[in-house]
Amino acid sequence: MQTLLNFIIKHNHWFLFLLLEGAGVMLVVQFNSYQNATIFTSANRAVGNIFSIISDVNGYFALKSENERLLQHNRELLEQVGVLNEKLAQTGDSATIAALGQGTDGRGFIYNTASVVNNSVNSVNNFITLDKGTADGVLPEMGLFCDKGVVGIIYTASAHYSIAIPLLNSKSSISCRIKGSESFSTLQWDGDDIRHSNLVDLPRYSKLSVGDTVVTSGFSSIFPKDIPIGTIEAIEDSDDGMFYCAKVLLSTDFTTLDKVYIVGSKGYEEQKELEQSTTGK
Repeated sequence: MQTLLNFIIKHNHWFLFLLLEGAGVMLVVQFNSYQNATIFTSANRAVGNIFSIISDVNGYFALKSENERLLQHNRELLEQVGVLNEKLAQTGDSATIAALGQGTDGRGFIYNTASVVNNSVNSVNNFITLDKGTADGVLPEMGLFCDKGVVGIIYTASAHYSIAIPLLNSKSSISCRIKGSESFSTLQWDGDDIRHSNLVDLPRYSKLSVGDTVVTSGFSSIFPKDIPIGTIEAIEDSDDGMFYCAKVLLSTDFTTLDKVYIVGSKGYEEQKELEQSTTGK
């Protein structure tokens, strides 16, 4: 306390100056309408700018919760579409299914949401780490996609995290087809370009052209039918000349990957067990 008093006494002339200056400003503003209006306008503008900055900051931090809400809403919509597809398949009303443009195979799928916590794109065998695991219902061999298209397949999972093999992995192999046709193929990455992958072993009778859309085939129990994969940019013959190969521009930009959907078939375990008992593997 004594130190504060000594400081005030030592610099009392400055405090007196500020006091008189403040009083002078108050008198000028109080008895002069122009200065009063100017100060009032400037003060309102300053306060308005401050509140605008606060609002922008609050809005920025609210984006995360808003994105989470939208992801959950989209997940619920995806599940509802799956249920409707199942019911359409059960009715056998092919005309209604065709009219709605729904290619349903009668299998049910469950959906989950996740955030990417680690993502590599500079390796031949890249991996993606997610913040959801077995405690959230995530299991190996579930599919992974985002709002743009297919991302990859879950490889392994712990209680609270999982690792996926993305399309940008030399071991990745996705069953796909040319949208609007019955031309089926396999998508494989050669490790050269993170924006492109390749369709291999397309039969010579396949009807395809540059600009065609590549989607999931629906043949596996991993992905529903018709999830976007990419667009054909170039077509050429295979090395032995017996098949076509196509260069595909991927729909998913793996450099900006953040929020994803995890999808799994309700009957996957039963199907897998039956197939293993048949093949003996």
